Order: sequence, then C-alpha cells, then structure tokens
Amino acid sequence: MQVVVCLTSFNRIDCARISMEIIKLNWAYKWPVVHACSDDGYTRYIEDVLVKREPRPLTSGAADLLLASVTAAIDRFQADYVIHLEADTWIFDQNVIRRYLDKLAEKPHAMIAASSWSTDCIPQWKRSPLLGRRLRAGLASAIRPLGFRYGIRERKSLSTQFFIARATPAFLDMLSGMRVKDGDFLEKELYAAVVERFGRRAIINMPEREPVHPHFRHACEPLSLFCQHWPSAEDAPTDRTHPDLTQDDRLRGKKECLATAPLMRRGPYMERLLNSSDLRYYNGNAKRSG
Repeated sequence: MQVVVCLTSFNRIDCARISMEIIKLNWAYKWPVVHACSDDGYTRYIEDVLVKREPRPLTSGAADLLLASVTAAIDRFQADYVIHLEADTWIFDQNVIRRYLDKLAEKPHAMIAASSWSTDCIPQWKRSPLLGRRLRAGLASAIRPLGFRYGIRERKSLSTQFFIARATPAFLDMLSGMRVKDGDFLEKELYAAVVERFGRRAIINMPEREPVHPHFRHACEPLSLFCQHWPSAEDAPTDRTHPDLTQDDRLRGKKECLATAPLMRRGPYMERLLNSSDLRYYNGNAKRSG
C-alpha cells in the first residue's frame, strides 16, 4: 500500500517546513511528501517532490494546490492513498492516520476520511442579548444527550485542512471536475462533489473533532492535530477578540504545542521557533488570527 502525504501551502512557509520535519524526521512509516506551493520565494526543503503553482485567490488557490498535489502523488508515486495536510496543520501522531487508513481499507465503498467543518451554535447563543437565542442554547443542551444535533451548522462539509482519501482515478477525476469560485465554501464544495460521485457512504467521519468550531478549530488533542495561526502564546487571541476559544486555546501557540510534543528528533526550523525570542519572522506576512 503506497501512502503519500500531500502538503499544500501559500504563505505559511515556516509552518510547512516544520510539518515536513514532523513527518520526515519523526513518523515511523516513511511516506513520501509532495508539496504543492504557490509562494514565489519558496525553495525546496526536504519534501520528495515540490510542485510550484502560481498564486491565486484564497478558495480557487486552495483547490488548485489540492489538485496539483494529489495529481503529483499519483503520477510520481502511484499512490493508493493520499493524506492531505494544509501547511499549518500539524499531526504529531502517525498512528492517528494509520487508524483511519485501516478504516478506509476495511470498507470497499469508503473514499475519504475527514471531519466536517461544522459549527456549534451553543456558545454564541449563550452570549446573545436575545432571549430567544439563549433559550435555544438551553434547548440544544437538553436534547443533545438524546442524540439530536440541534444547533450544529454546516455538517454537510468536509475539512480540507486534513483528510485521508483513496487515490483512485475516479477520485482524481472528481477533484479535476470541481469548479470552485472565489467566495465558495471549499469544504462544502468537496462534500458535495464526493456525495454526488460516490454517495454518502463514501465518507468516514472523524468524530474526535466534531463539531469543529469553536472548540476544535485550532487544536484537537485526540487527533494530535494543531493548526493555530499564532506562533506563540504571546500572539494568541484575547477574550475580547475570540470569546469562543477556551483558555487553553488562547494560551497556547504553535511554539508551546511543539515544545511538549513527543517527538524524537527536531529539525532546524523547529529549533528556530522554539528558541527565537522574536517571532515576527514566522510565516512572514501571513495572517495570524482566524
């Protein structure tokens, strides 16, 4: 079984290099890394294949990088499975991926394993000045233990940050046929394309991260997944700007998560993040919030 990691980046280049160091220096199973990148100034690091793409607007650019990386994984390595990671999405524990690879292998009709890109409305409703919304929050809290998912939005979506998929000709054809416009919700477009081509049974959900927003948007410990945009605790959002985040979310940045990660080896870009007192260099002018 040939497994290939498809890494995609626009301007979070330091995150991309550290992701490669996590994968290439620490994962027990040595899978090739295909890196599709649209940063003009980026030069090859330790990826096995670098695919340079022209910069595009956010949504169409993300779709272009995704297609380019999967195409190269199939063409260069005859991949059976691909793992897609956006540059700022780090997975420390390779066993998380192996577990979902096994789930895909066990189900002949399954094509992709991913969480949704869903939102839990309860935190927002609880803070609302409107009585009706506060009552909705109470109702949702009461009926969720009974199996109802009231107040969870955008369930018909697939996280493009991290997913695992069968690298079949049909899957590649599906990606090639997606016509994504700027302003589209890429996670919803991917879900729609998968369901239209393969049916709902093609999706294996990752319940550890459900619902994603707000509590698992930046970190999901059960998946060993960390994707904060802020490099350190000093850069973390405040209660005022991000009231939905937990105190742990606000206090931790990439630096703190990396420092406590159970990694056997550290690369030079990890060391720079861990030891630099001035992190203004990190990811250049990439957005640090959101």
